[in-house]
Amino acid sequence: MDATRISDGRPVMLKRIAREEGPFELDINRLFSTEPLYSNPKNHCVHLLDVIELPNDPPIMVHPLLRPFDSPPLQTFGEFVTFFAQTCEVGSVITFDGKSNHSIDKGVQFMHENHVAHRSVDRCNLLSPLSLLN
Repeated sequence: MDATRISDGRPVMLKRIAREEGPFELDINRLFSTEPLYSNPKNHCVHLLDVIELPNDPPIMVHPLLRPFDSPPLQTFGEFVTFFAQTCEVGSVITFDGKSNHSIDKGVQFMHENHVAHRSVDRCNLLSPLSLLN
């Protein structure tokens, strides 16, 4: 849910934490939002601005509102390839045959270096850019 932070008028995104889906999500967000990890250039995690704690409800994480991926709209295949490479921070070869993708996500590598496994990375690593255009 989008919102506006009262303290500074900044647009933010609120995310309620479903404990059963990821019991350590808040801890992981806090880890990557504090020093020395926060200022590491390999850290591509969205910064945790605040946590709203409500009695008898799961906590709500407050993150900065990021711009939509399609604003401005992608107009060429080259723009799409650049967008995809930056989104996944591809570190090695991507094959466009639809069968294999040998990418190394540097942001995920950073998480792994800090003993955190990103369980939904397959969405980015298993799709080729061409399959996303269809």
